[in-house]
Amino acid sequence: MKIIYWKKWQLLILIVALGSSILSSCSYFSDYPGFKEDESGLLYKFHEKTKSRKAEIGDFITVEMRYKTNEDSLLFDGNGATIPLELINPVFAGDINQALAMMSKGDSATFVIRADSFLLKNAMLTILPDFIDDDSRIIFNIRMRNVQSLEELELEKEKTLREGLKIEEEAINAYILENNISVNAEISGLYFIPIRSGKGQQANIGQHVSVHYTGKFLDGTIFDSSYDRGKPIEFDLGLGQVIAGWDEGIAKMKKGGKALLLIPSDLGYGTGRGQIPPYTPLVFEVELINVK
Repeated sequence: MKIIYWKKWQLLILIVALGSSILSSCSYFSDYPGFKEDESGLLYKFHEKTKSRKAEIGDFITVEMRYKTNEDSLLFDGNGATIPLELINPVFAGDINQALAMMSKGDSATFVIRADSFLLKNAMLTILPDFIDDDSRIIFNIRMRNVQSLEELELEKEKTLREGLKIEEEAINAYILENNISVNAEISGLYFIPIRSGKGQQANIGQHVSVHYTGKFLDGTIFDSSYDRGKPIEFDLGLGQVIAGWDEGIAKMKKGGKALLLIPSDLGYGTGRGQIPPYTPLVFEVELINVK
């Protein structure tokens, strides 16, 4: 789980790319009917208020978020996806951290925050866009999905890891049985299944290799193939330029050889990347084209 720290959060820099003015001569409450104001000047309106656990500084919270300018220019919409982050002390009076600290698990609220202060002090821009002035505001619509301590978060991560690895192990065992694979796993967990022995130079750590490949999920679905692009991938073997399962598997091959690599997630993409879900074992059919 990646934790987002508001001090370093750069997503809002996308505002600059909008290229449209968000100047406004709003008269504060007349533009925000039904909102309340706290002592810091933060405007807020709760749509749902629960009596569940309240977020505190140091908690790890999970939120749904959507925000826009006071000129109704949409800046970000998570479309229901949640964002995990650590709740820290406010950077300025009435900032987003102060807003989040007002919420409990299950709450839904809207907050209005000064755009200039947010961009300079939360998003850490060094220069404000020329369309930002004293009246510019950012309007956040937030739903607090979860509130956890660091200990609770770590326990949840451990549980997710155990469950994910158990499901992965069962999937690998079923694949081996279904495909009559008789080789044993390496100590690392890699399954190296030779298809064709190479006659050329042995691939050694540090050498530059050229490899054609087809990557598949265990159900046979292809997610990537160098053959489709008509060009093999090139990398220096054993230097971490590719996933660990590749470094280990290709080092067992000679030029001209072909093999199947059954790679567990800890030698692949771990908790996931792009179209690869967390704890997903993968199958690569690899062909060693050249060794230099």
